[in-house]
This record gives sequence, C-alpha cells and structure tokens, in this order.
Amino acid sequence: MVGAVALILGLRFFFLISRYSVNILFYDQWDFLGSFFDHDPGIAELFLLQHGPHREGVGLIADKFLYAVTSWSVRSESFMIGLCIFVAMLLALRLKKRLFGRMDYSDVLIPMIFLTFAQFETVIGTPNPSYSGFPVLLMMLYGLALIQEHYPLKLAMILLVNFLLIYTGFGVFAGVVTIGLFALFCYWSWRRIIALRLATSVVSLFLASASMASFFVHYRFQPAVDCFYYPHHEVLDYPWFIALMFTTFAGIRSPIILATVLGAVLLVVAISIIFLVMRRAGQDQRLRPVALIIAVMASYSLLFSANTAVGRVCLGLPAAAQASRYTTLMIPVFLAIYLYVLTVRTKARRDIALVLLALILIPGHVHIPNGADWFSNGKRTWVSCYKRTGDVLYCDSTTGFQIYPDPHRTHLQQKLDYLKENKLNLFAE
Repeated sequence: MVGAVALILGLRFFFLISRYSVNILFYDQWDFLGSFFDHDPGIAELFLLQHGPHREGVGLIADKFLYAVTSWSVRSESFMIGLCIFVAMLLALRLKKRLFGRMDYSDVLIPMIFLTFAQFETVIGTPNPSYSGFPVLLMMLYGLALIQEHYPLKLAMILLVNFLLIYTGFGVFAGVVTIGLFALFCYWSWRRIIALRLATSVVSLFLASASMASFFVHYRFQPAVDCFYYPHHEVLDYPWFIALMFTTFAGIRSPIILATVLGAVLLVVAISIIFLVMRRAGQDQRLRPVALIIAVMASYSLLFSANTAVGRVCLGLPAAAQASRYTTLMIPVFLAIYLYVLTVRTKARRDIALVLLALILIPGHVHIPNGADWFSNGKRTWVSCYKRTGDVLYCDSTTGFQIYPDPHRTHLQQKLDYLKENKLNLFAE
C-alpha cells in the first residue's frame, strides 16, 4: 500500500512539473547562473559561489552537467529538483524501516509529507537545485548516516554530508545542528553513556566547527531584501511568521486566524518534541537512534524557519510567510513529527495523532495552488512575445509579466542575445 501511494503521489508530482514548468530562466537564475554566460566555470568556483545569504554548492555543479546535455533546459532542471525530492522520500521510507524494523500503513504519510503540492514554487517558480532540492536529499542521507552502528563510519559519513550541506543552499543550518550533535556526543562520551572515546568525539566536534567556520571565508553579508533590518519593531511577528510557514506547508493559508492558531500549535509541538525525545534518549538506549533523528530533523527546519522569519518579515505579513518556496525545507520537521508520533506508547493516542497529522497534510494534496498558473501562463506569454519581438521592455509591459525585475542590472538583453546566438534555453531547437 505504501509503495502504491508513493507511486501515485510521485506521478502527480511529476505531472505538476511537466504541466507547469516553462523553459525560460527566471528571476534569480539570471544572477546565480551569471558565470555560465561569461566562461566555463570550474567545479570549485560553482561550489563556493555565494548567492544571497547562502552558497550554491553541489546544486550548481549539477546544473553545470545538466545544462551541457540539455541546452540549458529549465524544464530538465525542474525535473531534477523533483527527482531529488522523490529520492529523498524513498530514503525517508528506508530510514523509517531501519528505525522501527517494519513498514506500516501509516507510512503513507511520508510520501504525503514529501510530495505536497504546497511546494510548487520550488520546481516551477525559480528552480534552483541548491536552494532546497539537494539540501532535503542530503538531510535524508544525514539521517541514514546517523543510524550507522559503527561509530568511526557514522562520524565520517556525518562530517562529509554535513560539509556538503553547509555549502549547498540553506543546508547551511545543518552545520549548526551538527555542532550541537557532536557536543552532545562529547558529553555522552565523557559520561560513558555511549561507547565512543572522548578524544574521538572532541576531534569530530572540532572538524564540524571547522567546516562551519570555513563557510565564512570571504563571505559577504547579503540579506537579499532591501527592507531588511534587525530587530523588527514588532517582535511577535517573528513567531507569527514561523507559525504561518508551518500551515503553508500543510496547504492552509486562510482564514488567517485558523492558519495562525494551527501553525502556532505545530510550532510548539515541534519545539517540544526535541526536548521530550532527548530527555528519553539519555535514559533509554533503544530509543536513542530515533530520538537523534527526530531532534536533528526538527532542529534543522526550525533553524531555517527562524532565519527566514528574521530575513523576510520586513516584506509584510501574512503574505511573506506564505511563500511556497519555503515549504520544501519544512519537510524534515514534519518527518520528525511523524516519527515522534510513532514513539507514543499508548496505541489510542498514537492513532489519534496519526489521524490528526493526516488531516493536516491532506489540504496540500487536494488541488494545485493558483500560483502555479500564474508562473506558467506568465512565462509562456512572455516567451511567445519575446520570440516575436525581441524587445524585453515591450514584453514586460504588454504581458504584465517580468522574467527579471531590473533588466539593466543583470544585463538581461545581452544574456538573451547569448542564448539566441547559441540556441540555448528558450531558443533551443
């Protein structure tokens, strides 16, 4: 049953991409792909490239190879991001089976968490595999590394995946989580709660800290929005922003009072389960692997949501908090909530919690949000206009749609000329 649901939801998810994705670079793509227009960028250059507050990492490297064989096809890029999310879902199913020893009917909630339509902008808005597609995939690999029984292998795998996460989009928050995790390992080693030498734990903590510190070499503070300032004059807007991110993931945007209350409940639940499972982990060795996975996944998404609130709250609530592109990186916290529910000892309470979680997730699968049509129709109309006239400003004006807000700043005309001359992207045969 779980496999059938995963297949059906997967087909629907890729149908969404096929129907609404348009082969035209859009908004930030004209910026972070800038080096592709100037020269043939190397692997290190792409890995270290900073765009806004994060670096591009493995996502832009993947684009380098994908674009070379697809004539810069954004549709192919959208499918690649969708594939990352789908494979992450498969890894999550594998992770759940490793943790609990079996698959259950309730595991259909995992495909529901990963393949929600609420994240449509991730794949058809401004596709950027570094932003969230690869980070969510790497987070599932992080989880599988964490449950390895052989400590040297576990630590080595975590350090490797953590390094890739730090440099790949908003996977950077995994670096903070890893430092906290290894600090916990140091404490447990000192107290002899786990069979790991204290020296090994300390070295691992040092390497994790060094990885995080390396991110800031030649780093420039770029908040990505002109209105950014800290602290925000209304402090309570921060938790409100985060609460709305939770309900946006669930596909619930209005009425705003319901979205706020439900989001606040989910936020409190997410924070609470971290403390609850970690307290039990110190006492129950059998629960420890599950507890660590839950704590890591929940902490990661909470750090991301808190950072997003700080950086974007100035854009105005509630709209700024309900951006679809944020939802993909909320997947880990909802997976953590699901795994925590499975640890509830009383069957009746566990079943009630599973039903409630399912009811929360269903709205994200009922219909395709209106924003998908806005992106798709706008891009198609603009491409048709530009192929006919070759005039950026005219097409912006007549279609009421822009593929970039300030064409002169990014040298949009020169880049479009390059694409046309080389028969790439929208001009590919």
